[in-house]
Amino acid sequence: MLDPEQRRTFAALANVLIPASEPMPSATAAGVPEALIDQALGYRPDLTEAFVGAVASCADQEPETALDELAARSPGQFQTLTLLTAGAYFLSPQVNSALAHDPPPRAANDDTDTYVDMLVDVVERGLPTSRA
Repeated sequence: MLDPEQRRTFAALANVLIPASEPMPSATAAGVPEALIDQALGYRPDLTEAFVGAVASCADQEPETALDELAARSPGQFQTLTLLTAGAYFLSPQVNSALAHDPPPRAANDDTDTYVDMLVDVVERGLPTSRA
């Protein structure tokens, strides 16, 4: 989707948006500028044009300055860039591993009796009759 120059520009932008901080990897270390951004764009092809436009408008500029100018000049493109960057970041197995997220077990709810009671009401009501 992105050519090598666009990927280099995006990598620099992504590292400003998501720098490394222990234990989390930077966007580049997590693989965002490679396959992960392609995967995110695959989920949201409707955002491709705005994303590519955002990257193009930041080319050949210092990344922090380019992002500040993009946010002021084109907030929609800035939002698209940041949304897809964050989305791609959380697709990374390294990021998910660093999060060490272990969700608590969900309590099993046995609502069978409630469902059976609801079904009894429906059966007792019967099928609607047609009005001719």
